[in-house]
Amino acid sequence: MNTKAGRPAAVAQQNNTRQHLLVQARLLFSELGYERVTTRMIAQAAGVNAGMIRYYFVDKAGLFEAMLRETIAPLLQLAQQQARLAELRDPAAIVAAYYAVMAPHPLLPTLIFRALHNVDSAEYQIVSRVFAGFVQQMLSSLAQVLSAPDQLQQGLLPFNALLTCFSLAIFPFVIPPFMKQALGLQLTPEFLQQLAAHQQHVLRHGLLQTAPNGDSHA
Repeated sequence: MNTKAGRPAAVAQQNNTRQHLLVQARLLFSELGYERVTTRMIAQAAGVNAGMIRYYFVDKAGLFEAMLRETIAPLLQLAQQQARLAELRDPAAIVAAYYAVMAPHPLLPTLIFRALHNVDSAEYQIVSRVFAGFVQQMLSSLAQVLSAPDQLQQGLLPFNALLTCFSLAIFPFVIPPFMKQALGLQLTPEFLQQLAAHQQHVLRHGLLQTAPNGDSHA
Protein backbone atom coordinates (compact mmCIF):
# COMPACT_ATOMS: atom_id res chain seq x y z
CA MET A 1 0.00 0.00 0.00
CA ASN A 2 2.80 2.35 0.86
CA THR A 3 4.50 1.43 -2.40
CA LYS A 4 1.40 2.27 -4.40
CA ALA A 5 0.94 5.52 -2.55
CA GLY A 6 4.55 6.45 -3.26
CA ARG A 7 4.39 5.90 -7.01
CA PRO A 8 2.65 9.17 -7.95
CA ALA A 9 5.17 11.13 -5.88
CA ALA A 10 8.06 9.29 -7.53
CA VAL A 11 6.64 9.91 -11.01
CA ALA A 12 6.14 13.59 -10.17
CA GLN A 13 9.73 13.82 -8.97
CA GLN A 14 10.98 12.23 -12.19
CA ASN A 15 8.92 14.64 -14.27
CA ASN A 16 10.24 17.58 -12.25
CA THR A 17 13.84 16.43 -12.75
CA ARG A 18 13.35 16.04 -16.49
CA GLN A 19 11.63 19.41 -16.79
CA HIS A 20 14.30 21.13 -14.72
CA LEU A 21 16.99 19.72 -16.99
CA LEU A 22 15.12 21.04 -20.03
CA VAL A 23 14.77 24.50 -18.48
CA GLN A 24 18.45 24.76 -17.57
CA ALA A 25 19.50 23.36 -20.94
CA ARG A 26 17.43 26.00 -22.74
CA LEU A 27 18.99 28.77 -20.67
CA LEU A 28 22.57 27.56 -21.15
CA PHE A 29 22.26 26.66 -24.83
CA SER A 30 20.61 30.00 -25.58
CA GLU A 31 23.25 32.00 -23.73
CA LEU A 32 26.43 30.09 -24.61
CA GLY A 33 25.64 28.14 -27.76
CA TYR A 34 25.62 24.40 -28.29
CA GLU A 35 29.36 23.72 -28.47
CA ARG A 36 30.32 25.56 -25.27
CA VAL A 37 27.74 23.81 -23.09
CA THR A 38 28.51 20.45 -21.48
CA THR A 39 26.22 17.94 -19.84
CA ARG A 40 28.09 18.54 -16.59
CA MET A 41 27.23 22.25 -16.72
CA ILE A 42 23.55 21.50 -17.32
CA ALA A 43 23.42 18.92 -14.54
CA GLN A 44 25.10 21.31 -12.09
CA ALA A 45 22.68 24.10 -13.00
CA ALA A 46 19.76 21.71 -12.50
CA GLY A 47 21.20 20.41 -9.22
CA VAL A 48 21.19 16.77 -10.32
CA ASN A 49 23.70 14.07 -11.22
CA ALA A 50 24.87 14.07 -14.85
CA GLY A 51 23.62 10.50 -15.07
CA MET A 52 20.08 11.90 -15.16
CA ILE A 53 20.81 13.37 -18.60
CA ARG A 54 21.86 9.94 -19.85
CA TYR A 55 18.74 8.43 -18.26
CA TYR A 56 16.26 10.84 -19.86
CA PHE A 57 17.98 12.03 -23.04
CA VAL A 58 20.97 9.67 -23.72
CA ASP A 59 23.41 12.53 -24.40
CA LYS A 60 23.75 16.27 -24.99
CA ALA A 61 22.40 16.01 -28.52
CA GLY A 62 19.30 14.20 -27.27
CA LEU A 63 18.72 16.83 -24.60
CA PHE A 64 19.19 19.63 -27.14
CA GLU A 65 16.67 18.06 -29.51
CA ALA A 66 14.13 17.44 -26.74
CA MET A 67 14.50 21.04 -25.57
CA LEU A 68 13.85 22.37 -29.08
CA ARG A 69 10.86 20.11 -29.70
CA GLU A 70 9.15 20.95 -26.42
CA THR A 71 9.80 24.69 -26.79
CA ILE A 72 8.27 24.93 -30.25
CA ALA A 73 5.47 22.40 -29.64
CA PRO A 74 2.79 25.16 -29.56
CA LEU A 75 4.01 26.44 -32.93
CA LEU A 76 3.95 22.96 -34.39
CA GLN A 77 0.36 22.54 -33.21
CA LEU A 78 -0.52 25.84 -34.86
CA ALA A 79 1.17 24.86 -38.12
CA GLN A 80 -0.78 21.59 -38.20
CA GLN A 81 -4.08 23.48 -38.11
CA GLN A 82 -3.83 24.50 -41.76
CA ALA A 83 -7.57 24.36 -42.38
CA ARG A 84 -8.23 26.62 -39.40
CA LEU A 85 -5.54 29.10 -40.47
CA ALA A 86 -6.95 29.23 -43.99
CA GLU A 87 -10.41 29.83 -42.58
CA LEU A 88 -9.16 32.70 -40.39
CA ARG A 89 -7.46 34.34 -43.38
CA ASP A 90 -5.25 36.10 -40.87
CA PRO A 91 -1.45 35.80 -41.27
CA ALA A 92 -1.04 38.27 -38.41
CA ALA A 93 -2.40 35.61 -36.03
CA ILE A 94 0.44 33.29 -37.03
CA VAL A 95 3.06 35.97 -36.34
CA ALA A 96 1.45 36.75 -32.98
CA ALA A 97 1.53 33.06 -32.05
CA TYR A 98 5.26 32.95 -32.80
CA TYR A 99 5.83 35.94 -30.51
CA ALA A 100 3.80 34.33 -27.74
CA VAL A 101 5.87 31.14 -27.88
CA MET A 102 9.26 32.86 -28.11
CA ALA A 103 8.65 35.71 -25.64
CA PRO A 104 9.72 33.67 -22.58
CA HIS A 105 12.86 32.51 -24.49
CA PRO A 106 14.09 35.55 -26.47
CA LEU A 107 17.63 34.17 -26.93
CA LEU A 108 16.50 30.86 -28.43
CA PRO A 109 15.87 32.14 -31.99
CA THR A 110 19.46 33.46 -32.08
CA LEU A 111 20.72 30.00 -31.15
CA ILE A 112 18.61 28.45 -33.91
CA PHE A 113 19.71 31.11 -36.42
CA ARG A 114 23.39 30.47 -35.64
CA ALA A 115 22.97 26.71 -35.92
CA LEU A 116 21.28 26.90 -39.31
CA HIS A 117 24.17 28.97 -40.69
CA ASN A 118 26.79 26.44 -39.60
CA VAL A 119 26.02 23.46 -41.82
CA ASP A 120 29.01 21.44 -40.62
CA SER A 121 28.02 21.60 -36.96
CA ALA A 122 26.31 18.95 -34.87
CA GLU A 123 23.53 21.33 -33.90
CA TYR A 124 22.73 22.06 -37.56
CA GLN A 125 21.68 18.45 -38.07
CA ILE A 126 19.47 18.58 -34.99
CA VAL A 127 17.89 21.96 -35.66
CA SER A 128 17.23 21.25 -39.33
CA ARG A 129 15.62 17.91 -38.44
CA VAL A 130 13.39 19.48 -35.77
CA PHE A 131 12.34 22.44 -37.89
CA ALA A 132 12.00 20.83 -41.32
CA GLY A 133 8.38 19.80 -40.83
CA PHE A 134 7.46 22.98 -39.00
CA VAL A 135 8.88 25.27 -41.69
CA GLN A 136 7.19 23.30 -44.47
CA GLN A 137 3.81 23.38 -42.72
CA MET A 138 4.09 27.05 -41.79
CA LEU A 139 5.14 28.06 -45.30
CA SER A 140 2.27 26.06 -46.74
CA SER A 141 -0.23 27.65 -44.34
CA LEU A 142 0.95 31.20 -44.94
CA ALA A 143 1.20 30.72 -48.70
CA GLN A 144 -2.34 29.37 -48.78
CA VAL A 145 -3.65 32.29 -46.76
CA LEU A 146 -1.76 34.98 -48.69
CA SER A 147 -2.62 33.54 -52.10
CA ALA A 148 -6.37 33.51 -51.47
CA PRO A 149 -8.43 35.66 -53.87
CA ASP A 150 -8.88 39.28 -52.75
CA GLN A 151 -6.62 38.69 -49.74
CA LEU A 152 -3.82 41.16 -50.39
CA GLN A 153 -4.05 44.81 -51.27
CA GLN A 154 -3.80 45.60 -54.97
CA GLY A 155 -0.30 45.36 -56.40
CA LEU A 156 1.14 43.17 -53.64
CA LEU A 157 2.65 39.78 -54.46
CA PRO A 158 2.02 36.76 -52.20
CA PHE A 159 5.71 35.75 -52.13
CA ASN A 160 6.83 39.22 -51.05
CA ALA A 161 4.07 39.28 -48.44
CA LEU A 162 5.31 35.91 -47.18
CA LEU A 163 8.81 37.32 -46.71
CA THR A 164 7.33 40.30 -44.87
CA CYS A 165 5.57 37.99 -42.41
CA PHE A 166 8.74 36.05 -41.73
CA SER A 167 10.80 39.22 -41.36
CA LEU A 168 8.43 40.73 -38.83
CA ALA A 169 8.30 37.49 -36.89
CA ILE A 170 12.00 36.66 -36.79
CA PHE A 171 14.09 39.83 -36.95
CA PRO A 172 13.40 41.27 -33.47
CA PHE A 173 14.79 38.06 -31.96
CA VAL A 174 17.98 37.89 -34.05
CA ILE A 175 18.88 41.58 -34.14
CA PRO A 176 22.66 41.97 -33.53
CA PRO A 177 23.70 42.91 -29.97
CA PHE A 178 25.24 46.23 -31.01
CA MET A 179 21.93 47.28 -32.59
CA LYS A 180 20.05 46.25 -29.44
CA GLN A 181 22.41 48.41 -27.42
CA ALA A 182 22.10 51.36 -29.80
CA LEU A 183 18.31 51.12 -29.65
CA GLY A 184 18.16 50.43 -25.93
CA LEU A 185 16.16 47.35 -26.84
CA GLN A 186 15.26 44.79 -24.19
CA LEU A 187 13.19 41.81 -25.30
CA THR A 188 11.06 41.53 -22.20
CA PRO A 189 7.77 39.60 -22.35
CA GLU A 190 5.90 42.88 -21.85
CA PHE A 191 7.66 44.61 -24.73
CA LEU A 192 7.23 41.60 -27.03
CA GLN A 193 3.52 41.49 -26.28
CA GLN A 194 3.27 45.16 -27.23
CA LEU A 195 5.39 44.62 -30.36
CA ALA A 196 3.28 41.64 -31.41
CA ALA A 197 0.16 43.82 -31.32
CA HIS A 198 1.99 46.44 -33.42
CA GLN A 199 3.16 43.85 -35.96
CA GLN A 200 -0.39 42.49 -36.24
CA HIS A 201 -1.65 46.01 -36.98
CA VAL A 202 1.04 46.51 -39.62
CA LEU A 203 0.21 43.24 -41.35
CA ARG A 204 -3.55 43.66 -41.23
CA HIS A 205 -3.54 47.25 -42.45
CA GLY A 206 -0.43 47.17 -44.65
CA LEU A 207 -0.93 43.88 -46.50
CA LEU A 208 -4.52 42.71 -46.32
CA GLN A 209 -7.26 44.04 -48.50
CA THR A 210 -9.83 43.24 -45.85
CA ALA A 211 -9.25 42.96 -42.11
CA PRO A 212 -10.23 39.71 -40.36
CA ASN A 213 -13.27 41.43 -38.88
CA GLY A 214 -14.41 42.48 -42.34
CA ASP A 215 -13.33 46.14 -42.26
CA SER A 216 -11.96 47.15 -45.64
CA HIS A 217 -8.57 48.82 -45.91
CA ALA A 218 -9.02 49.78 -49.54
